[in-house]
Amino acid sequence: MIVDLDKSSLSDFTNNQFDVCIIGSGAAGITLAIKLSEKNLKVALCEGGGLDYSINSQDSYKGKETGDPYLTLEGSRLRFFGGSTNHWAGWCRPFSAIDFKRGYLGKEFEWPITEQDLNPYLQEACNILEIQNDFEYPHTSQSDIKGIKTQFSPPVRFAKKYKKKLSDSQNIVLFLNSNLTELNGSDKHIRAAYFKSFSGNTVTINAKKFVFAMGGIENSRFLLWFKEKYKDKFFDTSTPIGQYWMEHPHFTLGQAIVDYQIGKVRFYSLKNNIQIQQRILGCGFRMDLQPEGATESMIKEVSCLAPKLGRQLTSLAEKNLICGVRFRAAWEQAPTLINRISLLNDKDYFGIPRINLNWQKQPIDRLTLTQSLRTFNNWILNNNIGRIQLQDWLINNLDYPTNDELAGNHHMGGTRMASDVRFGVIDSNCQVFGSDNLYVAGSSVFTTSGANNPTLPIIQLSLRLADYLIT
Repeated sequence: MIVDLDKSSLSDFTNNQFDVCIIGSGAAGITLAIKLSEKNLKVALCEGGGLDYSINSQDSYKGKETGDPYLTLEGSRLRFFGGSTNHWAGWCRPFSAIDFKRGYLGKEFEWPITEQDLNPYLQEACNILEIQNDFEYPHTSQSDIKGIKTQFSPPVRFAKKYKKKLSDSQNIVLFLNSNLTELNGSDKHIRAAYFKSFSGNTVTINAKKFVFAMGGIENSRFLLWFKEKYKDKFFDTSTPIGQYWMEHPHFTLGQAIVDYQIGKVRFYSLKNNIQIQQRILGCGFRMDLQPEGATESMIKEVSCLAPKLGRQLTSLAEKNLICGVRFRAAWEQAPTLINRISLLNDKDYFGIPRINLNWQKQPIDRLTLTQSLRTFNNWILNNNIGRIQLQDWLINNLDYPTNDELAGNHHMGGTRMASDVRFGVIDSNCQVFGSDNLYVAGSSVFTTSGANNPTLPIIQLSLRLADYLIT
């Protein structure tokens, strides 16, 4: 069933008792709701926006960005049914085993779960995203480099895919234009949540369990606000809410001429043991094939500096054995206390404080890039399979460019998973520390971010949470 709070006050639902109330209808919220409903649990799925984009709803995402240049907070996410799946690009890859084994960098890098805890949900997550469960190239080389295989979702638009299913469901009520404003309960237990529309209508949702699935920024925002509003009434307030926030820096590194077979693979990274040896995080290199004219221009530039090499490359190009690529990188950012979400005095339409996001790339982030780049370049040169021409900011160790892609719109951390309240907000089952019945879903629970797009792990973690809530 789908109901719209903006059109009428939904008093009929005030006395209903739901098994689970999920706040947020993006990839995490919808996945969780459907999985729970399949086990006959009664689910309230509450979305702050409507079926389509609206200026009023999107305005709630406005905030302030400090630190390094970053994308606008209201432009990097969408606040209506389906969430940011309404504009995601579709790249998919699960976490790798190494992503759960970063303890060599410190306690704050340690997950309380392993890859094996998510593997049982990989096939189902792939089915949801309509991709193949195939993420490995056969590696026979003894080099330090591995090809990275990704899958590309159509991309699945969750609103379009699941609207009818939710509308027809006997176990799910999707509440549109329902903005969370208050909680009710005591002794670490939430009994009810209050919601309000832009037209002033209200509804009270009573449930046994509550899940925040509002996204990689909003989950922190609301927990911070409820901490300020209710102190320790509902959960442990000593945890680092909003801290250890992460993104994937995205930058163009230069251009390259590479063996055609190398260019076909497109994505590369360092093998796990090399990352550990160099005490860095994951970095993914991307090769975007360039048109024939661009390849010829690159060869001409090489010929001016190294005529013999230029003649060799020209001969290879004529045989279609090499190609020109734009050389880019997206890499894993270390979780640090300085990258954090905090509340401002300015408030949105519903009186909820807007946020300040402080995002700064740290020395370890630069080290991850430069060490990975050095190893990758040595592999290219030692095997005589190409030449890379780097941009000046890398050659001369200058500041990051401000006119580049900057980041991936990947909001991660802030309500991270940990085994210790000093380093996380939720436990291994996504339950908020100190709470009797509050959980968190989405990329805000990531302890570390990996170097890949977050959607597939979001789905896996949501399916795992569903299993826990069902038992």
